[in-house]
Amino acid sequence: MSNYRSRKLWIFVCLLIGITTYSFAQPKINSPFSRIGLGNLVNPAFSHARGMGSLGAAYNDAFHINTINPASYAFLGLTSFDVGLNVQRTILSGTEGSQTLYTGNLDYISLAFPTKNPKNRAATPNELKSPWHWGMNFSFLPFSDVGYRIVSQDVTSAQDTVNFQFEGSGGTFKVHWGNAVRYKNFSAGLNFGYLFGKISNDQVIQYENLESAYFNDFSDEFSIGSIIWNFGVQYRHSFSEMKNGVKKLNGKLLTFGAYGNSGNNINFDASVLKERVNAIYSASTINPIRDTIVNTQNSELTGRLPGEFGVGIYYERVNKAGAGLDFKTTAWSNYENPVRPLERLTNSWRIAAGGNITPDFNSISSFWKRINYQAGLYYGKDPRGFDKSLTELGVTFGVRLPVISRQRPPSFINFALEIGQLSNDTIKETYGRITVGFTLNNNDWFLKRKFY
Repeated sequence: MSNYRSRKLWIFVCLLIGITTYSFAQPKINSPFSRIGLGNLVNPAFSHARGMGSLGAAYNDAFHINTINPASYAFLGLTSFDVGLNVQRTILSGTEGSQTLYTGNLDYISLAFPTKNPKNRAATPNELKSPWHWGMNFSFLPFSDVGYRIVSQDVTSAQDTVNFQFEGSGGTFKVHWGNAVRYKNFSAGLNFGYLFGKISNDQVIQYENLESAYFNDFSDEFSIGSIIWNFGVQYRHSFSEMKNGVKKLNGKLLTFGAYGNSGNNINFDASVLKERVNAIYSASTINPIRDTIVNTQNSELTGRLPGEFGVGIYYERVNKAGAGLDFKTTAWSNYENPVRPLERLTNSWRIAAGGNITPDFNSISSFWKRINYQAGLYYGKDPRGFDKSLTELGVTFGVRLPVISRQRPPSFINFALEIGQLSNDTIKETYGRITVGFTLNNNDWFLKRKFY
């Protein structure tokens, strides 16, 4: 790679890191469901897989990164840099009306590569080629988002009107280092990383009819930090057929995959402040009377993240078409948050199906035939349902636009559209989310040049 191109790439990467840092710090959502647990969990799939229902357990691709199952890194054929952003329109509706919200954010930034250059491997005689493959990944990803402002009113049996106001903000993120080793068609991989973030919640309860009444102001704020990991395996079966008396591969593949972890302990640095406040009896409205009920600062506590398990199957005809099915379950009943010891979640599950087709990957005359078209659907149970069933369902569509260069392997611009709904008996979130991803591929990393 020339110094000029290298300089342009590094400038681009630095700009993306700067935008990522700024964007991740901004408020991103307004969802009442994010008040529970660690907030709304972010879809871990990248844009090139979201159009297929976010398949990840058995999916692997020579040109794209899949961080859901780390075993996929060993099937990567090129150095791949992936970045994505999304824009979302949400209609929040309930018994008191509806509200339309627009949000957007940078989704992920990831770099993965095979440790042996594909050019060197291709130049190696077949009898000397090693059956071993090693892939590596570095990623910075959001894990959950918190953002809500809820105002409601209730009337007690004594006909007193009570006003409630709930506000929250923050989120959690993860960085990880992933490795996968493949022997022939079997691969095993491990993501090892760190989960961190900060979440703030505030609750105000005020009696409207009572003269000179105190109101309750309860707030909690906690930062978390934890080592996290997940393990995955994939096995790919390559079909073959007889041609002219010789058994040859026919480009049809069937992959089985599974991934998961047993759960992770998380450390909390928490502050809780509960006060009764009255501005009527105080000498100054700027400094009202405060009756402190609880005040704990920087308490170091330990909680628990749940274990999860996912399994899937994916069938493909290389550079032509593919289809798959995923199932994932997470034991959120084992989730522990010492800041809210009475908060209980339920076990969740999600099933997804999707597929894709490319009319003619090598077409010279038609760009539209080189595009990969995708569709998928998903359905699942959310862990924050409590005594009411909270479910999520949706359909997805996507396209991968190849960017062809004579001197370079293809890169891609990926678009994914998700139309879904998260709802229970009283609240419904209907959303449309567009994710745009950029996949930049290179085959010069770790290249051992020979001069004659």
